[in-house]
Amino acid sequence: MKKYLVISDIHGRETKLEAVLEKNKDVSCVIVCGDIEMETYNLEQIIQRHLSPSIDIRMVRGNCDIYYSTSSRILDLIAFPVSSTHRAMVTHGHLYGRARMDLLAYAAKEKECDTVFYGHIHQQVDETMFGVRFLNPGALRNGEYMTVITDDNGELLVTHLSL
Repeated sequence: MKKYLVISDIHGRETKLEAVLEKNKDVSCVIVCGDIEMETYNLEQIIQRHLSPSIDIRMVRGNCDIYYSTSSRILDLIAFPVSSTHRAMVTHGHLYGRARMDLLAYAAKEKECDTVFYGHIHQQVDETMFGVRFLNPGALRNGEYMTVITDDNGELLVTHLSL
């Protein structure tokens, strides 16, 4: 069993980020779907200070991150296994026509993923289309986030939350 904290569209709101981290001390990985709007090392330090120096952090760049010097060291898209039965693609969504599901599904299938974590639209989403599950935590700047727990069978148990 693994628990993920999924956040997106922080837009520099450190106080809200810290509040969410304090409520989710038991996570083993933090997934950041872009629009951080702070230097990536600052984000990493905040997460590590609240959770653990060795916490697994997976992050992608959003359209508002291009103005920060350290954003060039993170990718627009990453993919990795999130459980024994699911592989996820993480992206912000802005490179896919305002997060068009058909384009995101095509990209996910290219990466052999059945799950997409994305942001950009500032709406909480959990829906399956084109054989792909789309999960959007909403905008952290609005207090929205998501937790994902993998069960013993590798299935993803998703909870959308708000501060």
